[in-house]
Amino acid sequence: MEKEVISQKQAIIIMSTFIIGSTAILGIGTHAKQDIWIATIIAMVMTSLIFAVYGRISSLFPGKSIYEILDLLFGKVFGKVFLLFFVFYSFTLGALVIRDFGEFVKIASLPETPLCIFAFFAVVLIIWAVREGIELLGRFLAIFFPIYVFMISIVTLLSIPLFDFSNLKPVLYDGLNPVLTDSFGIFTFPFAEVVVFLCLMGSLRKNSSVYKVYYNSLLISGTLLIIIALRSILVLGMPGRLIQNFPPYASTRIIRIGAFLQRIEASIAIIFMLSGFTKTTVCLYATTKGIAHLFNIKGYRKLAAPLGILTALYSLIMYEDAAKMFEWTSKIYPYYAIPHQIIFPTLAWIVAEVKTRTSKKNNAIKAEETDSTALPESHN
Repeated sequence: MEKEVISQKQAIIIMSTFIIGSTAILGIGTHAKQDIWIATIIAMVMTSLIFAVYGRISSLFPGKSIYEILDLLFGKVFGKVFLLFFVFYSFTLGALVIRDFGEFVKIASLPETPLCIFAFFAVVLIIWAVREGIELLGRFLAIFFPIYVFMISIVTLLSIPLFDFSNLKPVLYDGLNPVLTDSFGIFTFPFAEVVVFLCLMGSLRKNSSVYKVYYNSLLISGTLLIIIALRSILVLGMPGRLIQNFPPYASTRIIRIGAFLQRIEASIAIIFMLSGFTKTTVCLYATTKGIAHLFNIKGYRKLAAPLGILTALYSLIMYEDAAKMFEWTSKIYPYYAIPHQIIFPTLAWIVAEVKTRTSKKNNAIKAEETDSTALPESHN
């Protein structure tokens, strides 16, 4: 297979944009209400623990993707079983993101346009990005991510006149349970979805720190998500936020600066679409790499088109309508994600630790035996 290399900075930018993903338009949390910022901080703390597992797996096998690691840990047969679970998750996640943004475009701007039009136009661009390789995505985002952050900052500043800080009160009015419920939901969507990056870490440039990639991305994306969530609450209030399908987008629609600066939500929507493009590209990349490894195909790029089209088709049939999509995302997805985000990686980490320590111990024993047999010869 082709060996691609991305820098530590590019990996951080890709991961940060990936985490923000469709959360930029869907928003996060509904149970915690005005305490969503507390739920996000708790979710970041929870995520830091699982990121230690992801980072340890990658650091134990530098230069290898999760597919190669699974073969080493579980053998050719069971390794392929775990590979199929991983590939199915990345494939499903890619389809979910395409559907999220398809529904967003349909509801917010083009209600008469069929979803299939958006899905197939989007997937053509995503297929092209995967065929060009992850290096191109890293260089592209290195240019546009600062613009992304700048636009979020500008919109937040322009929203300040609309802020009502009483919308953040009372703190913990409904107790801690709703906050913990939402923190678990935010942990699974979007933070722990970064498990897909175990496929990309084998492409990280030498002397790069996988831990810095994970934790810097967590800090950057978590901070931006808190800013976006707080802006929505301060502008819309909780009743207004709860009735909106896309609260971050809705909070930008009411910004007015005199008669010359209005309707800026279109530019914000385009910026948000960049995060969806990045997330789907990474998911399709992980899927194609996994299928190529499964069937021992040397070039994964040739699989991008058929798998991309399948992803788009699946995104169209996975829900009946937008209401079902929102319900599944909030109620079912967190539990669906647990095996892929927590159980399988933790199992892989435990097996990796055992095998690594056993291998080191055996090597030490062999070294001692070699030294003991060599001593009499040197004495003679």
